[in-house]
Amino acid sequence: MMEVYRLENSKVIVEFLDLGGCITKIVKKENGTNYVLSYYDSYQYKTNPYFLGATIGRLAGRTYPSRYYDYKRRKIELIPNEGRVHLHGGKDGFHLKNWVVSRTDRFEYTLSYSDKYSKHEKMDFQLIYKLENNIFFIIYKGKSDHPTVCNLTNHTYFNLNFDKSSSIENHLLKIDSSKIQLIDEESIPTGYYDEITSLKKNSGFNFSTIKKIKLGFELGTELSEFCSNGVDLAYVFEKDDNINVPRIHLISDNKENELKIYTNQESCVVYTLNKVFCPSIINDGNTIKKYDGITFEMQRKPNFINEDPEYLRKDYHSFIKYEIL
Repeated sequence: MMEVYRLENSKVIVEFLDLGGCITKIVKKENGTNYVLSYYDSYQYKTNPYFLGATIGRLAGRTYPSRYYDYKRRKIELIPNEGRVHLHGGKDGFHLKNWVVSRTDRFEYTLSYSDKYSKHEKMDFQLIYKLENNIFFIIYKGKSDHPTVCNLTNHTYFNLNFDKSSSIENHLLKIDSSKIQLIDEESIPTGYYDEITSLKKNSGFNFSTIKKIKLGFELGTELSEFCSNGVDLAYVFEKDDNINVPRIHLISDNKENELKIYTNQESCVVYTLNKVFCPSIINDGNTIKKYDGITFEMQRKPNFINEDPEYLRKDYHSFIKYEIL
């Protein structure tokens, strides 16, 4: 069974499931627009092929080589689930776990899960979902007795149009100052980074000034082909302490709805639903199609365990703040 939970104040309605902590609604009450994509048939959350609204863990993003060394320098093999790659925590990731939900107060829930049966060291997690005025917070907390790996995010797809039959191609997007993590033909991070402004052939990926998302589509370049002719890249922020500056600013086609996203994380994977591989009905009965939504996965850099020598931690804390305008 899946239980539906609801947060509501005078500005915003948020609904989510205990399964995966999946966000199914973020509604701007002023005009009734649901900002997010969700399955029409809730049964699809049992498999959630598109990770709609889901909590992603233990390791967000793509990890390759699919292994790491634990605090005792033992080699821990991760199970690939996308070719050679370990993606979004694997086939048994946090998006399919039942979280224990408790109401903290009128505008806040705490979701708890103890990850004690996976390959990783045991770690206890809490998600805090809360509303303050027109802002929805997700706060992540993790605690372990031993240094371990952890990289959580949320995989909500946004479409700020009231009518979800319209794609996000004509949404306006701005991304805070950043460089991109380059990928190969398997979407595996290469370990190389480049300033967007220097990628003249790929200037469509530069959202440092606000512009239509579709200008980043079908660029006719190798990197664009690696991204399936959409956006599927990690934007690594130039300053990692700008927690009061919106990392993302998204505006609907008609400019009536806006979203600003803040975080304490170092990067954001931006993905524009470039691959449609599973027939699914979403929202009010529309069949899912390419570019129907865009997700902003605030996280540590994808593949950080193969780049960052300090990848093991006993304590984990991050937050994402969504301002509904």
